[in-house]
Amino acid sequence: MTKTIMVDIDNTIADYTNGLRDYIRECGRGEEDYPCPEPTAYDFTLTGGWPFSGDPKAFTWWHTRAVADGLYSKEEPYEGAVDALNQLHDAGWNIIMATSRADDWRGESQRWLHRNGFQFDGYYNGDKTLLTPDVLIDDRPVTLEAMAAKGVTVLHPDHAYCTAALGRMFHRWAAVPLILDEPKHGRVGGYR
Repeated sequence: MTKTIMVDIDNTIADYTNGLRDYIRECGRGEEDYPCPEPTAYDFTLTGGWPFSGDPKAFTWWHTRAVADGLYSKEEPYEGAVDALNQLHDAGWNIIMATSRADDWRGESQRWLHRNGFQFDGYYNGDKTLLTPDVLIDDRPVTLEAMAAKGVTVLHPDHAYCTAALGRMFHRWAAVPLILDEPKHGRVGGYR
């Protein structure tokens, strides 16, 4: 039986944080004023050192402006993400790329996936908790929790804001195929 992996894009396979940081630098905001550290919470406004720290409206302004200037097409894939997911695809997994990007009306996300060499079987834009894949790879703690409660095996990167999240954490993408190949409780990919 073919199993399905649903994979988030921003800060899971694509480095949104560095993309936004680079955009802020391009706009003339220097590191001395805004060091733009790695976020400690999924909500970036809760991390100091960004031009929008403590101000959700300012975050929306910066994000919207960055997206309009091509942020989604400029993000870099995390090292090893393409190879790991293509290895799983070649091994027979169905790969569904998923995002909550409501502002990608130009289709930059799918072009980015193709341009960077990701092999995938489907693309979903919306509330991920409405689907029930066998495995979810995501960085949003509330989504990981909701999917684990549905019995979905959840994996997440080791970003500071999701290290305490439910599921199996990975440091490098190269580990993901190995994690999904581990038998646990008599089945493949048994981590929750």
